[in-house]
Amino acid sequence: MLLSVIWLIAFAVILALLIKNWDSSVNAALDRLLPAVLRSDDDRWVWCPAIAVLVATTIVSPIDMLMTLLVIGLLLLIGIKLGCWVMGKVKFH
Repeated sequence: MLLSVIWLIAFAVILALLIKNWDSSVNAALDRLLPAVLRSDDDRWVWCPAIAVLVATTIVSPIDMLMTLLVIGLLLLIGIKLGCWVMGKVKFH
């Protein structure tokens, strides 16, 4: 129960800070990172809660987030290597 309360408080604080600073810093950073296809006119109500969930979860359970990122990275590396190997075996006519 205590972890849930801490997570909710962290989520609310981070969400409020992100929404408050959207025009000055967050929007500019996302514009540099995201391709044009992923941007729209009002991204504030999509990206702010998503970032707040990730940061609040990282604050409450950092080891779980680290392990999740390691597993995702490992799967991505295996997928890339496997894809390169398959493309090398394919014969194009």
